[in-house]
Amino acid sequence: MKKILIAESDKSYSRQMVDALHKHFPGLIIHVCGNAKELFEYAGKNEYDLIVADLLLPDSKGEHIEKLVDAGEAVIVTTGNDDLNNKRKIFNYDIVDYIIKSENERFEYLVNLLNRLERNRGKKVLVVEDSEIFRKFFGKMLSRQQLHVLEVKDGVEALKVIDNEVIDLVISDYVMPKMDGLSLLIEIRKRASMLKLPFIAVSSYNDNGEVANFLRHGANDFLKKPFGKEELVWRINNTLDLADTLRKEHEYTVKDRLTGLYNRYYLDEIAPRLLAVAERYEDQPLSLVILDIDHFKKINDTYGHLTGDKVLKSVADILRKKIRNSDTIVRFGGEEFLILMPSTDIRRAYVAAEKLKSAIKENKIELKDGKSISVTISAGVAQFKKGMSLDDLIKCADEALYKAKSNGRNCVEIAKSCEEYRVAVMQ
Repeated sequence: MKKILIAESDKSYSRQMVDALHKHFPGLIIHVCGNAKELFEYAGKNEYDLIVADLLLPDSKGEHIEKLVDAGEAVIVTTGNDDLNNKRKIFNYDIVDYIIKSENERFEYLVNLLNRLERNRGKKVLVVEDSEIFRKFFGKMLSRQQLHVLEVKDGVEALKVIDNEVIDLVISDYVMPKMDGLSLLIEIRKRASMLKLPFIAVSSYNDNGEVANFLRHGANDFLKKPFGKEELVWRINNTLDLADTLRKEHEYTVKDRLTGLYNRYYLDEIAPRLLAVAERYEDQPLSLVILDIDHFKKINDTYGHLTGDKVLKSVADILRKKIRNSDTIVRFGGEEFLILMPSTDIRRAYVAAEKLKSAIKENKIELKDGKSISVTISAGVAQFKKGMSLDDLIKCADEALYKAKSNGRNCVEIAKSCEEYRVAVMQ
């Protein structure tokens, strides 16, 4: 969120709002106007990430809101009228949200909303719905919340997307052709937990048993048709807020404190899904790299454990910068790291490992006395084959790592199980 426009005739109120926003978002550019004419002059000359506008301005009784929304602007409406019918009327404009003015208002809601919208940027929501009308409705509403929306017609299409995309939330209808919403949910929970991939079920059924059935199988929430736009927005944002909070807490258990990389606990979580995809789709190869810092014990003995920690963090930083976002790095042991590379065959994994080896060797690690040291790594590379377990794949890569160390270190070797690929790898 870089620039917003506030349309408010009460100068005292707008000043308080600006102060509150600058307190929480110091770099935010804020323009303020007092009527609809000025509002459209500003909007015509600038691009805003968000417009916060009073429902009633001196020269408009709400028409400006409709015009802004029709022009594609993201709008939050402020109003002093807490009447239910008024709130329903406001949401008919397809706004982002509304804020009720009150004497006790300290803009906490607005600040939290802006934080939520900022966190939503880049998040992908998969809408699974056989009705084109509902798909478009969901798409329009979710886009207002700064979410990236993907749409499919049934559960079969949904699983293909989930297996190939990083999805942050699934919203699915119950009754659909090919695969219904409940069957989809059951399949999704085989791949990802409620924490990893939240699921909101949607149905016109009023049977409480159906609601309970979805919740029993791992749905995070349930929406009964018909529902209002405001209810949809609240349920989506509440689900994403809770998921974000739980993920943050979860990170404390799956992250290595020294390097910030994932640990073996996380490896046990993510590996089954990646292996399942590689098992299911021949065009989705999975490779694994195990690398080890050469002579690490000697570094600790010579320079001390603080320098050893610095080396570990330096290598971790290089790994983070050099690999793809889709790859997973794990601190596997003391000075040992593991990288899971989905959609990567042995040849590309070997090339990637060679590049990592070179980058780590060229890196200079500064010491306190003005001196610097550099380190090298040895690596073993293996590719998943049908029927393999995670332990099998690790064992293959580990044997290749042992061979690399036996061959003098500072080199990359491929697993015996991938011998048939050696010519292609070395070309």
